[in-house]
Order: sequence, then C-alpha cells, then structure tokens
Amino acid sequence: MSLSGDLTRNDVPGCKHASVGADWLPMQNGIIKQHPYCGNCGTVKNVSSDKGKNIGYFVNCLSKMKKDLGKKRYKISDAQIRLILKELTEMDGFSDTYWMTFSRQREIFVSVVKKYIKISRQTIESFV
Repeated sequence: MSLSGDLTRNDVPGCKHASVGADWLPMQNGIIKQHPYCGNCGTVKNVSSDKGKNIGYFVNCLSKMKKDLGKKRYKISDAQIRLILKELTEMDGFSDTYWMTFSRQREIFVSVVKKYIKISRQTIESFV
C-alpha cells in the first residue's frame, strides 16, 4: 500500500536514510525552510515539529485501549489487535519517521482501528 499526499518520497523499501544536502521547500505553514534529503533514495526529511512516531507508540495505544475499554465491558480481542498491527506494518512508509508526520500517522491509525473495532473516532483519538 502506498501513502500519497505527503512529502516527496521515492519507493526504496527499508532505506537507511542518510541526509546529504538540503533544498529550500515550503513547510505546511507556508514558510520556506531548508529540508535535508536522503542521498540513497531522495526522500525529503520532515523538519516540522510534527515528528512521526515508531510503531511501538501505536502498539502501546492499542494496549491501553484494550485495557481501558475492557473495564467498560467492551472486549477487544488479540486477533483484532494483530490484524490492526499487521495492516499498519505492511503499510508503505508508516513506520518511516524520516518523512512521515505524526498527524498523518494518526489519521491512518484511526481509520485502520475503526475498520476492525466498532467504536467512535473520538474514542480512538483519545488514546493516541
């Protein structure tokens, strides 16, 4: 699966990003700032304050969600959690904190969790 609409990125799975140069590019707020890029694949680094998180952050969110909703008599099975994590890890670039923003990861996480667990968007967002 590919994620579109984010910073410039070439498809090189598993690239060990190494910043070499920097280009002047606009940020999300419109200010122009230097953005380093990877010398191996050409991916532009996210230099905003909206840094991406590792997959472990979202595993912890799911664990907390399972525990808290279990207290309210809403069971989340281990199979549901495995399916969510499988989809997130197979998603191209989700764990790549070099270029992925946290706000984009949050959108993806909420949509994937909503697909497998029938709870409201606000409830899911309260755990992220």
